[in-house]
Amino acid sequence: MNILSQRCRTLNYAVTTPSSAAMPLEPDIPGVTHEFGECLLLLIGVERGDSTFARAAAKAIRRIARKTDTTWIVINGFSHLTRPGHECDTTTARTVLARIAEHLRDHDFAVHMMPFGWNKTWRMEVRDGEWEQRMTRFPPIHADRNDRGRLEGVRAEHSSSESRALTSP
Repeated sequence: MNILSQRCRTLNYAVTTPSSAAMPLEPDIPGVTHEFGECLLLLIGVERGDSTFARAAAKAIRRIARKTDTTWIVINGFSHLTRPGHECDTTTARTVLARIAEHLRDHDFAVHMMPFGWNKTWRMEVRDGEWEQRMTRFPPIHADRNDRGRLEGVRAEHSSSESRALTSP
């Protein structure tokens, strides 16, 4: 599982067109702009074997939310963050994302799930700083059942984006 988190001052999105994996939506939803202020946007790529990482992913997300002082979390399933050849089926991805959202709600975070499988237009203002933009990775389980016990205590691998100022000579 790969999670790109971005702490946004503002986030606006609108659903545009369905992909082949799109969940059913009411006909009046496409085109409606959803606006959020001071939120944590999560782009999550779910891979095969990631269903056991939902609780650990939520814990890592809670830590980022605390570090960035936000209680509003917006989740978007984003298949482009999966490694080629490691994609999971649509049902699994939606289930994992729903479990993550449930675990976050259990800890009093407000969660908005973007419609799965739909293309969207975006506009956002992303904050800068150590915790504001992060990539979190969980290794997918590609082992047999005997190896699962060793992976239960797996910890997230974090990296932060760094911005570098470019100056002219």
